[in-house]
Amino acid sequence: MPAYVASCDKCGRIFRYFSCINDRNLIQVCECGQFCERDVQAELACMGNFDATMKSNPRWSTSMGVPANQVKQFSKRFPDSTYSPDGRLLIKNRVDKLRQMKERFMIEYD
Repeated sequence: MPAYVASCDKCGRIFRYFSCINDRNLIQVCECGQFCERDVQAELACMGNFDATMKSNPRWSTSMGVPANQVKQFSKRFPDSTYSPDGRLLIKNRVDKLRQMKERFMIEYD
């Protein structure tokens, strides 16, 4: 089960909690009794050098790829895209992923 981070406005405590993905944004209760919300900035800070690691995180996407026999056709249709010989699509980073999805009329679910 994934771990998330919440911070308390009353006592300043930052704490981790475990939750399924669907319930990750539910209100948490601090030890002092204050209701707290998930703090994404605190989560990122706990991960270390997040900005440096996420600016460029290239990976090959099978789900956004194409059949191998259509790589040539899709390379012409999407000239800013890079496909592997087996049809996987190169995703350079988060911004690139969103751009690629928009071009293909795809949406991302929470």
